[in-house]
Amino acid sequence: MRSPVQSRSLKGAWPALAGLSAVFLFEMLDNSILNVALPTIGRELSASTTTLQWVTGAYSVVFGGLMLAFGALADRVGRRKVMLIGLVLLAVASLATAFVTVAWQLIAVRAVMGVAAAMTTPGSLALAFRLFDEDVLRVRATTVISTVGLVGLALGPTAGGLALAVAPWQALLLVNVPVAALAFLGIRTGIPADDPAELHRDPIDVAGAVLGTATIVLALLAPTLFVEEGGASGLPWAVTVAALVVGTGFVLRQKTARHPLLDLKLVARPP
Repeated sequence: MRSPVQSRSLKGAWPALAGLSAVFLFEMLDNSILNVALPTIGRELSASTTTLQWVTGAYSVVFGGLMLAFGALADRVGRRKVMLIGLVLLAVASLATAFVTVAWQLIAVRAVMGVAAAMTTPGSLALAFRLFDEDVLRVRATTVISTVGLVGLALGPTAGGLALAVAPWQALLLVNVPVAALAFLGIRTGIPADDPAELHRDPIDVAGAVLGTATIVLALLAPTLFVEEGGASGLPWAVTVAALVVGTGFVLRQKTARHPLLDLKLVARPP
């Protein structure tokens, strides 16, 4: 969408860039900062090693599994709208951490955070591009956003360790609340509303979304099961085979669907 308030410099778009950078910071920081707290969480919640794997794994599986589907949804109802809803969900889920008393509650909170991440991730680049007409500024904006996220990823474990020295482990997730608030305000005030004329009108390929989500979830689940059950168990092998079968079904669906969720021609196109 060509907005009448598009900026001619990064400085002029700083609220939006701050918001989008905060989104990417959350996505990169969330698991890395929590890993250092797993021993503490295990002691306080009486959680086993397997349970602790799901504290981080639930986020990754839900995030990866739903990202494709939410990307398609955002194309149809608005990338900005879906991202703002995702940020509200992130803040609410993060606040719920303060009330966690047992491990399954924390796993549920992490799964909801995965949903929020799947809602905020797909439209990030498109929203950054919406701010500028010039390719040079778009590249610079993407570089700024990526740098913030990668710095967060690198400093996450150190920051988490320092925070644990002075605060309870819940603080590592509660920090998402101000991050989500900053992102919401920056995107809400700095990025124009979605243009209805640019939204996709094609129906969502529901079968493709189910198959794609199932493929990603099974593919992410299999390594965890190999760690938990061992290679001698049949369960992780069954999940691996299921991932391959469902993944094949997804590819066939995308080749035959009238409105595919993922255009395989774009994936196969050489650079």
